[in-house]
Amino acid sequence: LAQAALDRPSARAPALHPLKQCGRAPVLCTMVADLQDPDQKTPEELEKHFNTNLATGLTSTQAQEYLARDGPNELEKPPKPTLLMLFVLQLTGFVIVLLIIAAAASITVNGTGPSKEDPLSYTTGMAIFVIVVINAGIAAWTEHKAGDALEALSKMTQATIYVVRDGQEVKTEVPA
Repeated sequence: LAQAALDRPSARAPALHPLKQCGRAPVLCTMVADLQDPDQKTPEELEKHFNTNLATGLTSTQAQEYLARDGPNELEKPPKPTLLMLFVLQLTGFVIVLLIIAAAASITVNGTGPSKEDPLSYTTGMAIFVIVVINAGIAAWTEHKAGDALEALSKMTQATIYVVRDGQEVKTEVPA
């Protein structure tokens, strides 16, 4: 982030937390950690601290070195939840938990009552369980498909930025 901020003359560097956002860039992390309140600094102070030039930007060689050393300037994506995980999460809602408790209570009451031998006495509790499971399955499947659609949309809308390389403004694609 600091590298991208330095490439634009009018930008201020965003505040970076060295432990949370600098996992793969130890040199940059150290440089940012040494800088007190980078978002409060002027572009000239950042230019001096990071040993760059706002007018000419980074050289192509420097940019390639930073890329090889620190990796791409992108946020780490959290792992996509599995369908099973989404299903289990659907079962943790307050109303769903109340329905499961009501179904268990219905089965327990009917199992200890005078008509415990009659299988039809358990239909209410079993029906609640079946409806809850079907509802959770449909909701998990819908959420899974919505996540896939959102991922496809993010791949279609690739952002571009302008950076200064070797004194020239260059249009660069940003990974989605």
